[in-house]
Amino acid sequence: MPFAVCSVFSYVDIPRRQDATRAIVIGVIAVAAPPRVRRRTGTARTDNQRAEERSPLGKKSRQHRIDEAQAAAAIEDAALAILAEAAAGAAATEKGFLEGLIVAGSRGVYRVETETGPLLCSIRGRLRKQFTYAKSGQTSARHSVKSVKVQGHDPVSIGDRVRVLPSGGGEGTIEEIVARVGGSFSRADPDKGRGRLTAITGLDQIVASFAAQEPTPHLRVLDRLLVLAEAQELAASICIGKLDLGVEPWLAARLAVYRGLGYPVYLVSAQTGEGVAAFGESLGGRTSALLGPSGVGKSSLLNALQPGLAQKVGAVGTTTHKGRHTTTGTRLFPLDGPAGGYLADTAGFRSLALGRDTLDRLDWCFREFRPYLGECAHNDCTHLHEPKCAVRDALAAGQIDPERYDSYRRLSNAAAETFDLDIEE
Repeated sequence: MPFAVCSVFSYVDIPRRQDATRAIVIGVIAVAAPPRVRRRTGTARTDNQRAEERSPLGKKSRQHRIDEAQAAAAIEDAALAILAEAAAGAAATEKGFLEGLIVAGSRGVYRVETETGPLLCSIRGRLRKQFTYAKSGQTSARHSVKSVKVQGHDPVSIGDRVRVLPSGGGEGTIEEIVARVGGSFSRADPDKGRGRLTAITGLDQIVASFAAQEPTPHLRVLDRLLVLAEAQELAASICIGKLDLGVEPWLAARLAVYRGLGYPVYLVSAQTGEGVAAFGESLGGRTSALLGPSGVGKSSLLNALQPGLAQKVGAVGTTTHKGRHTTTGTRLFPLDGPAGGYLADTAGFRSLALGRDTLDRLDWCFREFRPYLGECAHNDCTHLHEPKCAVRDALAAGQIDPERYDSYRRLSNAAAETFDLDIEE
């Protein structure tokens, strides 16, 4: 039995959108309604029409027209429901909606910073639902919902801008999600078998965070973080902490390669304060995420950047803790200083997923390859084995770093075997 599916997610750009929504709804109805569906009035039928309707083919045709009419009615009902929701949302905006930024929380409970202060918010149920409407000739489609599916993950993430309705006592309800801008980072859901979730969104910059020692920096993971930033056209920088432990010669040589590619490299020590001020200036006016393995000293760096920030991490965790698995391990904090900005501290990870869209343009995500793309003899060159490959010629001529090329090769070979690449350290 076929079904028509309508997702009821509310992503909006402006508070007052009744006219725009009404125009969209009218367009949906106009496109969705089959043009040959006509309401019959008392017009007399001819003998040929009666004979056609009595034939097997005529019955199928008539049933087909009924199915089309019922499907159109279901689409119209869904569209009108969206229009009513939009009108109700606009009216509610005038009655006290506040726009704010999600800075912490998960599993249905989120801390939202608004102009009047923080609110602990739940999510309006309709934002998580997907309705399935019947469109069978044996069932009346009008006003008939076949099933309702609640999405496995919340439709919001840390870094989303939302509109909330305060309910008093420092609490509220997330009613609308403002259209997303910027980049994002996803990770495995802490609950096994639940796939991946978006840990942070709204990013302007990714900061790949590693320690000079203890643990030893894993530069293949660094390359993958840079690919993630390049794929989303985000700014990217490299922060090496625990400078007080010393930088070994091999690491200094490798960091020189990344500087040569245009990636800013910051060497910092939370213990001595060396390099912290310069790194902090690079964060001003941006929403940045510290991404890296566990144990590299991100919390210590947060305290060095802004005294007391790590203690705030604990305070937010206590505030938003509701039952088990209520934290994603990501917190978003406002930065002091004239330029402002936000810094997201994320939990350390052991794997990093690269989606199909990223893998399809993997060569472009290695910025040193770009001068040579389009110069190969084959338009679909993978830069792995084809003759007259401009990228491999540049590698042989010393224009491309061999270890960076090896990272590309490993990612390319793995991508040929899996749709969604999950890379272990």
